[in-house]
Amino acid sequence: MLKVQTRKEKKEQTRLKLVDSGMSMFAERGFLSTTMTEIASNVSVAHGTVFLHFPKREDLIVAVLDEFGTRLADAFEEASRKKESLRGVLEAHLSVLKTYEAFYARIVREEAHLPSKLQSLFLMLHAGVSQKIYLASEKELEKGNIRKFPRHLLFNTWISLVHYYISHKELFSPQGSVIEEKGSEILNHFMNLVRK
Repeated sequence: MLKVQTRKEKKEQTRLKLVDSGMSMFAERGFLSTTMTEIASNVSVAHGTVFLHFPKREDLIVAVLDEFGTRLADAFEEASRKKESLRGVLEAHLSVLKTYEAFYARIVREEAHLPSKLQSLFLMLHAGVSQKIYLASEKELEKGNIRKFPRHLLFNTWISLVHYYISHKELFSPQGSVIEEKGSEILNHFMNLVRK
């Protein structure tokens, strides 16, 4: 039996298509260069349809970042569920970032040019990762495996390394995924910094 979609379901489906289109187009072209018309055209809807769902451009970007944050958090939770060691949590983080590397890299490169509300959303994405890293580091600290670091410096050191490599992809991995090619190097370097 065929299920007939309700108007509400169709509307939600269109909204999700626009969010997915925004995510892929922002990754490819950037937040500053991608137009609402291009996003609409990418999913074959009228330009005005975008504005029915997202009255302002910033509303679409917020929706895209929210969806990205949800996907990232869910994937990170799944990947790190059984990994309690600091190294395991960091490996999980890298594996999730690799899945969304193009979009994440775009955020990293353009963050300073985004409105402060969007910058705040990006910082909130890091909060969950920071918590997992901190909890794993506390267990490692109890075992005497790592040196004591202030919580913020532990995360900031990790994310700075990741962002440096992602921001300089052309230098480290011009043809492919920088996380795939340099993830082990990033992870090993960080572990050498914190290990006793």
